[in-house]
Amino acid sequence: MPDAREVYTAHPTPAEIAEVLGQRELGALGTLNADGSIHLVYMLFLHQDGRFYLETSSVTRKARNVAGRRRASLLVQGRASTGRSLMVSVEGDARLVEGSAARDVNRRVLAKYVKDEALDAVATSFGRVDDVAIEITPTRWRSWTNTKLRELAEAEIGEGRYGEVWEDD
Repeated sequence: MPDAREVYTAHPTPAEIAEVLGQRELGALGTLNADGSIHLVYMLFLHQDGRFYLETSSVTRKARNVAGRRRASLLVQGRASTGRSLMVSVEGDARLVEGSAARDVNRRVLAKYVKDEALDAVATSFGRVDDVAIEITPTRWRSWTNTKLRELAEAEIGEGRYGEVWEDD
């Protein structure tokens, strides 16, 4: 019988985490609603200089939640070039970036996802509504990789077959 603690405390390396955070994955942003419930939304994000940045509008619930409660969480799932699937979660202090600083941040976020030849047009069109950015300074990091769980499954279904058993949509 496998040790669940070993399976669920397997961590990716710092290099794998950095690699996935640099990819064009979406992050699931969690902010705290006034009633104590959690508001979740997938967003484009940028990890830079130890902080996370997300583009948005000041009229959104997520922006209002950050302005009112100044905390946020972000969850990113991806695959490192090592082949390992992993998740990275941060919790931290959040603030709204406004004015020209927000325009600069939002352009940098978009530059991660948008082709160079379309960046100006997309930044201009998005900039008409997205007037703020969210900055998260992590106070807690969590990470996990499915390596041990995958090893257990492959022991049952055959090595190298793990990717074959999942349903495709």
